[in-house]
Amino acid sequence: MESPYADFSKEEFDNRYAKARALMAEKNLDAMFITERLNYQYFTGHRSEQCAVDKIRSYMFILPKDGDPTLITMPFEIAQVEQTSYVTDIRVTGGLTGHPEFIVGVLKSLGLSKARIGCELGREQYLGISYLGMQEIMQGLPEAEFVDAADVILTIRNVKSPKEIAYLRKASMINAEAQKKTFTQVRAGMTENEVAQILRENLIAGGAEKISLLCVLSGANERGIVLLPTDRVIEKGETLGFDVGVSYRGYWSDLARTASVGQPFNELAEFYGWMMQLRHDCNMQLRAGNTPADVIRVVDSYLEARGLKTMGVGRVGHGVGIETTEYPSLAAFEDITFEVGNVFACNPNFSNHLGFINAEDNWAVTDGDPDLLSAPVAEMEIPIVDA
Repeated sequence: MESPYADFSKEEFDNRYAKARALMAEKNLDAMFITERLNYQYFTGHRSEQCAVDKIRSYMFILPKDGDPTLITMPFEIAQVEQTSYVTDIRVTGGLTGHPEFIVGVLKSLGLSKARIGCELGREQYLGISYLGMQEIMQGLPEAEFVDAADVILTIRNVKSPKEIAYLRKASMINAEAQKKTFTQVRAGMTENEVAQILRENLIAGGAEKISLLCVLSGANERGIVLLPTDRVIEKGETLGFDVGVSYRGYWSDLARTASVGQPFNELAEFYGWMMQLRHDCNMQLRAGNTPADVIRVVDSYLEARGLKTMGVGRVGHGVGIETTEYPSLAAFEDITFEVGNVFACNPNFSNHLGFINAEDNWAVTDGDPDLLSAPVAEMEIPIVDA
């Protein structure tokens, strides 16, 4: 089957299916039943704009332990599926009701009436169908067993292919370049919303396809951070920060930068430099064979030496992929070992009387030093915005 506009090769999807089936065999699964839109996108290659906003229609993917995968979609999506996906068994359901009954029929036709079926029931997973709809499917297959397969999905998506990393690098560079350019165009006296509009324009002009978050943070608030831009006027002598997620070909970046509005006073310059050295030492732990605990030990040692505590969010970073923020967390509880192909945003940050002090880049794990995806990298000395 020709798929002229697919984001990846057929071989790439075959590799995803092979990895999934190996894990399915370990859990004694007869099939995977995928409903959540990003998991659906990951396994089918079909990036549906409609799927993201329309909760009344079904987009499903079924991977049996043997045989070809099956995709369920709507009539008006067939052309898009055929041009972007290598799945050939396409089941089409029309209308706005009766989807659970249709899905039951598809599962029965695939010989899964008595199967052990893995679903998105556990950690960091959400169903792309209502709870009652899922219950109706389960009741329609009383001899089938529906079990959690979150670990199968998380494990497969955790290690990125070279092509995935290429898309992540592009998204990261668009983000980094736009944030750096915006700092040169804004000044004291603007509102956060005015700054946000300049930043949006730079992101889109640079090639960003979507924006998942766009935070503009000015001034200091020791009770936390206000993520959404407001009409607050930016003033000389305070900090201005960005935290932004943008996508390219369905893959995301998550970057943050902090600047001083006017020349930074000594305490701000020193604290920012200390935070950047902490960040650097954390980033250098992102190499194959290490664990999140290695990163946390670095953070703990820096905090202890300075007599500081964390902000209490429970982690200092996270994975990046087809979501801005995804599994795994860079946290002490995360029992994983870094592998070549992991991609992380690592950003120990601080909200205090100086402002929100943060700088976040995206890195791919390699056998050696981590690979910076988000050039230009955050500067070791705090950038300066015109006052």
